[in-house]
Amino acid sequence: MGRRVVHRAPASQPAQIHEVADRLFSAYTVDEGNVHLAGCAMEDRLFLRVTCQHAGRSVEFFLDGQANPVDPGIVASLGLGETIELKGPPERADAQIEQLSQSAARRMAQHFPEGNPPEQIDATPVWAKYAEGKLRFTIGEESVDLPFAGWARVLEAPPFVCPATGVKTFHLAATDDGRIVAAERVGRCDETGRRVLDEELATCAVTGRRVLAELTATCPVSRKPALRTQMVRCEMCQQQVAPNVLQQGQCAACRTLAPVGKSDPRLCRLLDEHPPLERWGHWRMAETADSYVLTAGRWLRKLLVVVDKDTLRRKLLATGTRGLPGWKVADPSEHEQVLGG
Repeated sequence: MGRRVVHRAPASQPAQIHEVADRLFSAYTVDEGNVHLAGCAMEDRLFLRVTCQHAGRSVEFFLDGQANPVDPGIVASLGLGETIELKGPPERADAQIEQLSQSAARRMAQHFPEGNPPEQIDATPVWAKYAEGKLRFTIGEESVDLPFAGWARVLEAPPFVCPATGVKTFHLAATDDGRIVAAERVGRCDETGRRVLDEELATCAVTGRRVLAELTATCPVSRKPALRTQMVRCEMCQQQVAPNVLQQGQCAACRTLAPVGKSDPRLCRLLDEHPPLERWGHWRMAETADSYVLTAGRWLRKLLVVVDKDTLRRKLLATGTRGLPGWKVADPSEHEQVLGG
């Protein structure tokens, strides 16, 4: 190993940063924006190619910079076996080469029987370029960075991981509020035209349009979102509902009130919370997403009660005459008098 050391490098690896950058940039599509480097460095990393002749056959293996054997697949992918001569080694290479050469000699001693060493050993340093840096995606006034690192010869563009959805993508776009996200997850509100995340849109059950979720309310009867501007009031329970659950002014819940006895757990809770209701009978009940709708009768009078399912807070109290249509909503100041019958 006393001969002049010839330093080599893979013949087909990129030599300049712009070669790596061009390959990375081409992988991305940035709607109304661009991608550029926010910093990049290419470092020469050492491999040692060790060859020897023994008993008429040739033995070759590679060690990496930590003196670990290199898998043949990596040798092939980095082009370590097809090299060109360098004019000179990278700075401060001598000590590292010496250390690797000693490791190679120990491996040779283990590989061949004692007293039967190889006739010739050659150790050639091969320098492969390793690239590391950041890509910066800019749309308007906003930008995000994406780090990358890998062997320059085989470096592939990493996917951008959308911070809002976790989706991996090579296509980026911005929402109207400036968030840079996966373009596949950007939608447009049919009502306002705003670009937002698709997860921030809802399908109106009345119009079928994709709109901002904040413009909708959940119909308590159908339990589906609908534009607030489309909601109408049920003439009986006074809840705001989607028009497609109404018939002749009444929602589906009010049309399907079913008889319920005082042993029903829901009615038991209500009577415990509002004892004056014990005076009433002939209970019928229906449920919506957040309310109980109940009717009751006493003598010639009828009672309509709408309460919150969780708190049993009264939302509506109305009275009427049994056998006659229509209800008269009671003012909150009249509730105790009405409940007393």
